[in-house]
Amino acid sequence: MSELEINLRKIKADSKMSDSQKIKMFYDLMLARNIEPIVLRLSGYIKNKPMKIDYLLTFTPTRIIMVKKNKLRKLIDPGFVAGIGPYLYYILSEKIEYSDIKIKDSFISKEQDPAAATTAEAAKEAAADTSDEVSIKYPDIKKMVFYSDTKTLVSNMLGTAVKENVLIIHTVKEKYEFILPAGKNGPYNKTVYWLKTCLPVKISDK
Repeated sequence: MSELEINLRKIKADSKMSDSQKIKMFYDLMLARNIEPIVLRLSGYIKNKPMKIDYLLTFTPTRIIMVKKNKLRKLIDPGFVAGIGPYLYYILSEKIEYSDIKIKDSFISKEQDPAAATTAEAAKEAAADTSDEVSIKYPDIKKMVFYSDTKTLVSNMLGTAVKENVLIIHTVKEKYEFILPAGKNGPYNKTVYWLKTCLPVKISDK
């Protein structure tokens, strides 16, 4: 059993801690190990006439990474349960064992991050791989809004449900408005709970 697994097991087993406290300990543990874990991952799109642009939104303890989906990724993207990253899901849920975690899907690879490259050549190669990627540090976010789009409310024999939610990110320079299908990312109440619990940014509903 690795030292990381031992430490994560300790956090997971502490029933006296709240979700927020466990998340804080998890962030501190990963920071000490120089690991940038995936905290949340959501799928969405931006309406851009005459077509929409699909994105994968990855949230880490320090930033949001927005990546345009290519055709292959649209086919193979598995998503995460309730949008939660594997390590975090492990310490907060009894439904997953440590052996179930796919390491490559659990953290941001330094080799693919231009900011972490140690040479000009490595940075150039990493930048080429991330030409469709935008990274936003949380301090650069002026406002983040997440609300349920009632215009997409549908009714059937099983009841009523909203098909899409909206996430708007206002930075010091740009505004990004994403449509998040509930069928892909889960219902509004679960998604907003994890956004508010995991991110160091205030989430408003308008």
